[in-house]
Amino acid sequence: MPAGSAKVAVLTGPRQVEVHQVTVPAPGPHEVQIETLFSGISAGTEMNVYRGRAPQWQLRLDPSTRLFSHSEKPDWSYPLTYGYANVGRVVETGEGVTSPSIGDVVFTYSPHQSLVVTTANTAVPLPDRIDPRLGVLNANLNTALNGVLDARPSLGDVVVVSGLGVIGLLVTQLVRRAGAGLVIGVDRITFRRELARRQGANVVVDPGEGGVAEKVRTLTQNRGADVVIEVSGAPPALNEAIRAVGLGGRVIALSWYGGTFESLNLAGEFHHNRPRIISSQVGSLNPDLGPLWDTGRRQELVTQLLTQLDLAPLFTHEFPISRAPEAYALVDQGAEGLVHCVLTYGE
Repeated sequence: MPAGSAKVAVLTGPRQVEVHQVTVPAPGPHEVQIETLFSGISAGTEMNVYRGRAPQWQLRLDPSTRLFSHSEKPDWSYPLTYGYANVGRVVETGEGVTSPSIGDVVFTYSPHQSLVVTTANTAVPLPDRIDPRLGVLNANLNTALNGVLDARPSLGDVVVVSGLGVIGLLVTQLVRRAGAGLVIGVDRITFRRELARRQGANVVVDPGEGGVAEKVRTLTQNRGADVVIEVSGAPPALNEAIRAVGLGGRVIALSWYGGTFESLNLAGEFHHNRPRIISSQVGSLNPDLGPLWDTGRRQELVTQLLTQLDLAPLFTHEFPISRAPEAYALVDQGAEGLVHCVLTYGE
């Protein structure tokens, strides 16, 4: 297939999205051209980017020091194409490509675009027996699994999952499979708490009613949680996670936080209860896992989990690519009943 035309969602400013028409080249050596079927809009990371809160809009990451610093040329500038949860069918392969093959349905970390070209070795083949729509959760599931690998819950542990969006609901299922003895889900939205119950949470708590840490103590003979996995992205929730975990317990900060942290208090429970706060970021794995684990092994497990977890209930909203601005705004507003929103690319 020669060069083609594609629709693409483009960020043109904070909370501004336009759909443009672009030319997509033919695949070069070791590349594949993919006709997109579905792409997922992230309610966490992608909303930070959409709202203009991601540090890359003002800062540049030095790859040698891994420090962000102010720069006249930050990492990102408008217009920007974004997105990292693309599922499509391979329609053309470049020279030297043996896998995937034409017709294969694959996941790629590509933007919201109707036709994409990417290197063949980064395309993840999806299992034949699943609905391709479910494949957009490949990235989310890698993130959720990485958080659980960082948390390393032991058999019988009390695990609090704070924030029951897509990642939190995936984490809820994973910690239950990992052997957690008591899973406590925390979210302000009623239908998400109800969904968490169906997907493995023993108890659900509305933080709007206050006293999350106190309720966790009541459920654990005053011990507190062994592990709190904080997925809400709300700074006050990180503070409450520190309060909810028990002496020497682990708090996994799985969110990419935006906003400010005036609510964070390091003078009380953090100082006296010695919690360990662990940053979980999907680009690398828990070093305690040792040399037998790498991102390739994690992806192998994710591919299996795509066929084993209860994923269909997470898909609540769907828009064609032509209505991408409306879809972004809906996710940004946290529309009623929303868990995961996908863009579609059919006729």
